[in-house]
Amino acid sequence: MNHRTAPAALVTLAALTVLVACDNDDPAGGAKPATTQAIACSAEYHAPDGDLLHPESVWSTAPYTRSEASLTLSAGCPQAPAAPSTSCDPAQFPWSASDDLNAARVRAAGVDTWIKSTITGGGAGQGLTQQILKLRLADATTAVNRFRDHLLQCGASTVVETNGNPQVLLLEEAAKPRLLVDLANDRITALTPTGDGWTKQQLLQITQR
Repeated sequence: MNHRTAPAALVTLAALTVLVACDNDDPAGGAKPATTQAIACSAEYHAPDGDLLHPESVWSTAPYTRSEASLTLSAGCPQAPAAPSTSCDPAQFPWSASDDLNAARVRAAGVDTWIKSTITGGGAGQGLTQQILKLRLADATTAVNRFRDHLLQCGASTVVETNGNPQVLLLEEAAKPRLLVDLANDRITALTPTGDGWTKQQLLQITQR
């Protein structure tokens, strides 16, 4: 298929490398000063083509651009603080943290792969950020429940319900859609629109493509 996508610019991943201080035990019993050690908490990951939206599936005509940052989160991440973020800011989803422990917190929440793509275009300064959180099978149910509870605590409304549980949830501000999250069995997909003119129906149609 010949897509009309402009060349993607890979967003820098350096900000998601976590620096931690660890104590270096001296076998002889003498304490050594703490040292700063770089731990590879994330590695670049090339998402399969079918995972991400193409700009033309959002806007039928050019110009548009897409940038992508896709990460595999390593078991080498340092232990993230137990307290989760209490943010409800749609721009900060997945609400793990806004500091340098972001990747570590996302992994601690049960996520193995974190894919983020931003599409701009459509006129009127519109943009759309798509995030896909691929979950570890053993932690998937707990992770989905945690994200669902957080969304509901933030005042999200249920758009689609499956087996009595909210599956697709929407956060709005001033009656405008700001975050749509689909909680599937093994992944969480979030759409965050920017600019004016978006509707809930548009976002739902995009998730079904």
